[in-house]
Amino acid sequence: MLRCAIVCRAIIMLACAVIPAYAAEPREPVYDQFSLQASAQSEVENDLMRVMMQVQHENRDAAVLAGKINADMQWAIEQLATFDSIVYRTENYTTYPKYEQQRVVGWRSSQTLSLSSSDFEAVKRAVQILQGRLQVSNMVFLARDETRRLAEDKLINEALDNLKHRAGIVQQNMGADGYRIMHMNIDTGRYAGPRPRMEATMMRSAAADVAPAVEGGNSKISVTVSGQIQLQ
Repeated sequence: MLRCAIVCRAIIMLACAVIPAYAAEPREPVYDQFSLQASAQSEVENDLMRVMMQVQHENRDAAVLAGKINADMQWAIEQLATFDSIVYRTENYTTYPKYEQQRVVGWRSSQTLSLSSSDFEAVKRAVQILQGRLQVSNMVFLARDETRRLAEDKLINEALDNLKHRAGIVQQNMGADGYRIMHMNIDTGRYAGPRPRMEATMMRSAAADVAPAVEGGNSKISVTVSGQIQLQ
């Protein structure tokens, strides 16, 4: 047992002696490395329309109030049954108390209905109908995921070409025979959207047969490539 303890202690002491010597070895200096960045931008058509519509009521009786909200929302969903190209869902059911002289005298409730589709005309017709009981609270236009992905793929190629062009400038200016890429980062997170249509906010037509005027516009997409090269 004593012999085993002596051997273990000797091994630990040897390891402690080797580690500082290894860590103290100087790192080989790195020369002729340059950090570069390049980007590419484009605009894509907003091919998705998203409308938020809201139903809101007030009543002294919370149960009566809930019945009114549910009836209007059920009516809205029934109207949308014929619009196959529209994806819709209910959201954000909220209820707040109304106070008078620090006493609850009634309740206010609201619920949101979200509509989204690439068929702008269908959404316009649906909104035209739903304005009979609901009001538009928000309207935005944005590029679909597939549209944005295809644009980003093209921009990645352009950004990489721009980065190689800049690397070539550095190589030529420094009189090097060539270069190699040490590492690279591609950022596709620069997307200016969705774009809100503020003129549609809290819009309620005086007549239910008046459809909102819409214009999708474009969104800006940008890809940035950054990296480091070493001249050879």
